[in-house]
Amino acid sequence: MREENRNQEEKDNDLHQESRQGEDATETGQSKKKMPLWGKVLIIIFLVLFALGGAGVALFNYFYGQMTIDDGEDVQAQEEYFDEDEGIEDLKEMDPDKIMLDSAQSIQQNKDVVNILVCGEEAIGGGRGRTDSIMIATINQWDGNLRLTSIMRDTYVQIPGFSDNKINAAYHNGGMKTLKKTIQKNFGITVDGYVLVNFDSFQEVIDALGGIDIELAADEVSYLNNTNYISDYSNHNLQVGVNHMNGNQALGYARIRYVQKDGQYGDFARTLRHRTVMTAIYDKLEDKSTLELVAMVPKLLPLVTTDIKKEELINYLYMGVTVRNKNPELKTLNVPVVGAYQLTRVRSMSVIIPSSLEENVDAMQKFIYGSLAGKEKDGEKGAHITIGQ
Repeated sequence: MREENRNQEEKDNDLHQESRQGEDATETGQSKKKMPLWGKVLIIIFLVLFALGGAGVALFNYFYGQMTIDDGEDVQAQEEYFDEDEGIEDLKEMDPDKIMLDSAQSIQQNKDVVNILVCGEEAIGGGRGRTDSIMIATINQWDGNLRLTSIMRDTYVQIPGFSDNKINAAYHNGGMKTLKKTIQKNFGITVDGYVLVNFDSFQEVIDALGGIDIELAADEVSYLNNTNYISDYSNHNLQVGVNHMNGNQALGYARIRYVQKDGQYGDFARTLRHRTVMTAIYDKLEDKSTLELVAMVPKLLPLVTTDIKKEELINYLYMGVTVRNKNPELKTLNVPVVGAYQLTRVRSMSVIIPSSLEENVDAMQKFIYGSLAGKEKDGEKGAHITIGQ
């Protein structure tokens, strides 16, 4: 009898436990429906490194070795390059010798904030090209945010060791090391690593993802279907509304400069499209299962050039998991910021001068570092820009 009572109590406890588990699943079911992107990636890393043991480590080393690893230290300088822009006759011409550019007075760096420089290289005709897409992807553990900062390619800046020029010339002139120094000198942002793809690689990345969804306005459709921005004419079949774009179409879209977007024009519109593409890629990766991501690794890694070391990669992925689980939103910023720039003409180039530089530096550092961004000390002169008359 006692044995029967004991058995019945155990059954009742089991039923109560199952009921409680069901309640817990109901309460948290929404969060369990979809594993975060970074969670999927981290699972891949941990499965490889720990579950598979020594063979897994060898496999991870193999995959890592598929990327082009370049610390940029042995890059040779190239002859300086200045754009020759068309249709800029209405812009006021300024003497480059009378534009006095200052530098950021404070350099921000913190172990809780990781900044990865993400660039797209336009290399036409051989040799090292220009970075027509310049973004900083930020993982901020301190305030729990993922951020994406776009620096417009026409931003007129100081380039260490070279003449003042558009920021997209920094990589062409002196490689990634020079571009990193340029960002630090002008904006006071420390870059922890970089990822670089060229036009061909960008298309292959999009195709490996199975394409991305982008919404197009009528003027964008007309431009893309009637110009060579989409190089494969068989892809000139876009329509107004959401389009599922392949790599060739997405590249053409990202390069559009002469069609407005959301009230933005020129390089402002182009960088907005860059962020639109990056967000679409981010969303597409989220929808991939762990097995799908594993299958994509051999296709994607050979397309990437980076200076991120293996140990750093694992650490950054872990940081990304922590932040992404707390807040999946991807926040964006465009630099120069609204109301703090001047459009003008220098030499044969249409350029955007950050004015005042101090305002741009302050906005950029606060956006990236949040409450970690230090304030000026009493009596300390802030970064600024002066333009001669």
